[in-house]
Amino acid sequence: MNDLSHLSDQEIEQQLGLLQRQQKIQLARDHLVDFIEFMMPDPEYPDDVTKTEYQRAPHALLLCDLMEKMERGDRSRVAVTIPPQHGKTIHISQYGLAWIWGRNPRVKIIVATYNQDRADELGDTLRSIVRHKNYEQVFPELVLDSANRSKSFLKNEKGGSITFAGARAAITGKTGDYFVIDDPYKGDDDEFTPAMLERTWSWFFKVAYSRGSNRTRMFVVHTRWLEDDLIGRLCDPSHPERDKRFKGIADDWLFMNIPGVIQEKPIADMLGLDLEIPLEPRVANQFGVKPTVALWEREKDLNFFARWKLGDPRSFSALVMGRPTPDDGLYFRAEWIQEYDESELPADLAIYGASDHAVSEKQHRDPNVIGCAGIDQQDTMWILPTVTIEKMETDRVVEELLRQMQMHRPIVWWLESELISKSFGPFLRTRMSETRTYVALDPVTPSREKRTRAQSIQGRMAQGKVRFPRFAHWWPAAKAQLLRFPYASNDDFVDFISLLGNGLDKQYGAPAPRPQKSNVVKVGSWEWIRGMSNKRKIAKKRQNVGW
Repeated sequence: MNDLSHLSDQEIEQQLGLLQRQQKIQLARDHLVDFIEFMMPDPEYPDDVTKTEYQRAPHALLLCDLMEKMERGDRSRVAVTIPPQHGKTIHISQYGLAWIWGRNPRVKIIVATYNQDRADELGDTLRSIVRHKNYEQVFPELVLDSANRSKSFLKNEKGGSITFAGARAAITGKTGDYFVIDDPYKGDDDEFTPAMLERTWSWFFKVAYSRGSNRTRMFVVHTRWLEDDLIGRLCDPSHPERDKRFKGIADDWLFMNIPGVIQEKPIADMLGLDLEIPLEPRVANQFGVKPTVALWEREKDLNFFARWKLGDPRSFSALVMGRPTPDDGLYFRAEWIQEYDESELPADLAIYGASDHAVSEKQHRDPNVIGCAGIDQQDTMWILPTVTIEKMETDRVVEELLRQMQMHRPIVWWLESELISKSFGPFLRTRMSETRTYVALDPVTPSREKRTRAQSIQGRMAQGKVRFPRFAHWWPAAKAQLLRFPYASNDDFVDFISLLGNGLDKQYGAPAPRPQKSNVVKVGSWEWIRGMSNKRKIAKKRQNVGW
């Protein structure tokens, strides 16, 4: 052990500080959490490596662990959802990638986000991290190419590079050992059209996936605004088409949803958090009496989230809980959904039929929904259990329509007007004539906006005037679709019951009010002028005869 007796107290403190710095530098090379702490010193004590403004919160340690596993090759495909302002970009797209690049200066990294302006911001931030004096102490061998000054493209003297690009944009000529997709959606509801979702999905494989190889590691993180978004299709186990259209894609992915409000014990245990009974009335009103804990209590406690959920359940569900819609529904509330058992179905119902058909190229993966509903004497709608929800070719669709018509003999059958006049309408009429199936086909022209067309059935459900068959095999999936509307991947069942609602509005709509005759004559009108003229004539006549 070195003899320090000849040194002053100040010199000893300096030596101790240097030793602590060297130890921290070594830890920072080996561990991401220590690297971030070293890169974020306490502003009041910038030279004291034992002090930092970084918080070792449980979720932060989890994100660091995921990035380290990816760097080691233990994980090659990771997707995460986590609330805003919980450090996802800091840990993944900024300090996380800077740490990986320092440990592997020759790797090529691609980062995609919702637009190029945001990509440039990320690139500018990462450049400032790499130029920081603390970074140079941890990774002295990584030196930026002095000729490279682009915000969206960083290159070092070892040959490694980092490209920042807007999602859905071309990335010509670039390859990636790492590919990070950080918020490919900006978050505006108007952005989430079916065409945009398909374009993002196509871009992921044609551009992002194609830039890689067997060795490429991918990290996807974004808010779950929609069930059919990128994470939904890639690896969400609850996606309704995971075992059909997207079967096998999720096999290589690790998906973690880290909610801001935790009520599941396995998640709490994984993060080392203790669940507690919410005692404050505001919290209990929003989250119930189930044991609950906030993910980052120091920054956003349960009261903070309770106010958020009360004010805007939709954004709370998507941003905080990692779910596109609240569990108790949004457009259709869970308490509105009334079910019935087979023995409860009334016998004396007025039957009406409707069908929603997937006939366009854009709807190629949607099923047809064909079925009937009955209206009882109290004007309650009973959705019959014989509804068929299935993908079918045109000839099969027509035969199923005939089967339902012959089975239930509905008063009228509602379809979209375009289907009757074009599409398979003529073929259907021919088959109805051949089979002597006499049911009136009534065209309905629905609104192009799905929420608008569903308003009629929404109103009926809110008044408790719709019943659904609890025992029908198709009901669990249809119920889930109702609760997730309008942010579900499919809305065919909603379109079907919307047709029933719109059709009944046509059937029982109030007649136009007839103009009522009035004895009141408007001053200045022709009737008023003529009346005043007659009064003057009568008065003059009376004056002439001496009345």
